[in-house]
This record gives sequence, structure tokens and C-alpha cells, in this order.
Amino acid sequence: MKIKIGNIEFKATIRWAEDLKPVLAFPNELEKNFPAYYMFRDVYHNYEDRDTIVESSLRYDITYIPPSKIGDEYIKTFGHYHPKVNNVSYPELYEVIEGSAIFLIQKGIERIEEVIAVKAKKGDKVIIPPDYGHVTINPSDKILKTANWVSRAFSSIYEPYIEKRGACYYLTTKGWIKNNNYRTVPPLKFAKSKAEKVLKIDKTSEMYNL
Repeated sequence: MKIKIGNIEFKATIRWAEDLKPVLAFPNELEKNFPAYYMFRDVYHNYEDRDTIVESSLRYDITYIPPSKIGDEYIKTFGHYHPKVNNVSYPELYEVIEGSAIFLIQKGIERIEEVIAVKAKKGDKVIIPPDYGHVTINPSDKILKTANWVSRAFSSIYEPYIEKRGACYYLTTKGWIKNNNYRTVPPLKFAKSKAEKVLKIDKTSEMYNL
């Protein structure tokens, strides 16, 4: 899959359903491999923007997550944490371009201190705070398109999600279920993002312009 912004074309990196098996609630119910989602890394509107983004040590990505399920579980991203610098991990900023999303964020690795499901729709911006791992879920029957700003100075950490076979909750057609691979799982909290107030922008303003 490719997208074109102005005169610049970007090719997707595909995350296949088979790639998600280490973090699925029902890995044995994957009957056929398919593209789970498409990642367009390091996107920019023009080459001048590209220079500014690189000089700022940032990266702007776009992700397409078509609607799907594996078993009863809604399709999701693999999930990852960010490494620490000066004793706190890098944050990340998301925007829903199209569709609706649930960002499942959890604090802690050895012991989960808090887990929150953040519901977001078109125009919503969501901040992934430092020290939280995160997964993006498409709980709908329509395509989900998101964008994100993140530091280009690190590589994501996937191992904690692999070791526990995903986040501490799975979203299924029957509702949320706990991941019993965790020793303790805190009660799931629900929230809506207030990132627009923090960033002092509204839902009609594209996050890219920051």
C-alpha cells in the first residue's frame, strides 16, 4: 500500500496477523494470514518540513488499521514501551485522522500500577505519558487511521508484551477480558483525552502543524 502527500509517495511497512501471534488473546484462532495494519514511517508534507523534523529529532508516522478480528479479539497494534532517558521514558503524541480508536495504556513492566482505556475519535489527540506502554485497538467496523509524533532517537521495546502475551487486558466482542499471564491486573479505568487543552489546539487543527 502507498499514500501520496503532495508529490511525495510513501510506502507502507506491513504488520501481518501472523506477526501478532505472540500478543493475541486467541492465537490458535488465526486461520489465515492477512495484513493487520499498515505503517507509513517518517512522513512529511514537503522536503523543507523533512529537514525541520529531522533537526528536531522527531518522526511523524501514519498508521492504517482496517477493521478485523482474530477469534473474538478486535484487531490491535503489537504494543510497546519506550526506553528511558534521565529516568523517565519518552512520551508520544497521537491523533485520530479517521475512525475511532481505543488506546490501551499501562504503567509499569514488572508490576502494572495502572491501566487505562482512552477512547478517541476523529480529531482527538492523545498523549502517551512517560513510563506507559501502549496498544492501539480498532474496535469498529471501519478503518482506523492515526498519526503520531515521536522521538526518532530510540527504538521501541516489544519484549514485555511478548513475555506476557500482550497487554494486561484484551478487548473482545464479549467485552474486556483480563490477561492471566500477569501476576496482578489492576481494575481497568476509562478516560477521554484532554490533550487538546494541554496543547492549546482544537480538534479541527491537524497535529502535524505543531
